[in-house]
Amino acid sequence: MQPMSEKTMLIMGQFFIIVLALVLAFQPKLYTVAIIVYFALIFGVSMFRARRGAGQVSREEIIKARTLFKEDKAIELALEDEDYVKAMSRQAKAMLIPLLLFPLYIAIFRYIPTIQKSLAGSSTDPRLVTFLVWLGAFEAMFLLNQVVRRLTAGKNAVAPLVPGGYRVTDKGIVFKGGFGQVIGFPLPDGSKVRLDSEKGYVEIRLPKSAAPIRLYSKRARKLYDLIVKYGLREQKEAREEK
Repeated sequence: MQPMSEKTMLIMGQFFIIVLALVLAFQPKLYTVAIIVYFALIFGVSMFRARRGAGQVSREEIIKARTLFKEDKAIELALEDEDYVKAMSRQAKAMLIPLLLFPLYIAIFRYIPTIQKSLAGSSTDPRLVTFLVWLGAFEAMFLLNQVVRRLTAGKNAVAPLVPGGYRVTDKGIVFKGGFGQVIGFPLPDGSKVRLDSEKGYVEIRLPKSAAPIRLYSKRARKLYDLIVKYGLREQKEAREEK
């Protein structure tokens, strides 16, 4: 269940921006296909990372291993946590704000043909002109989206990832729903595990992960002890609260 890191997303975003600009420069009719492929690749890479999970143990080995702990009502317990509900509300609002940029994006797309016509008389190769114009447009939209996202996100706006249910085995953690995500034991070096006894959850923060994974349970102490025992082993990044 390790999300794609921000650095990876930025690199992929830049790569596909260049690809889309090239497609529009040499094969404008394939623009719709390029957009579909773009989202398909983003979805495919995210799904692959999610199914692969974190750690060095294979997904099949984690699933078939001996079950130590099981929780089917994690999301119900999470909704009783006011702090989590507030964090989700803030994140939902932050995600809606970029939608206000769509009218500006449409204006940019409509203005591009005008720019291309104004540059058509130059001695530069028309395909290079088209490539540079679309590259500039995509970069402008990408940069604007990043600026707005950072301004609206805030320092603690990233809500934790909360699975609806999960199962802990002696080889890792299997999450209910989604694409059947897993986290293998031992956890990657640099992982941190935190127990909040009062609110009833164990939080796992994986290296390079933007958001922590939060596992709610009425038996949070037992869950914490199992994760520390099988997941951290010689690592010391475990912390108890309240």
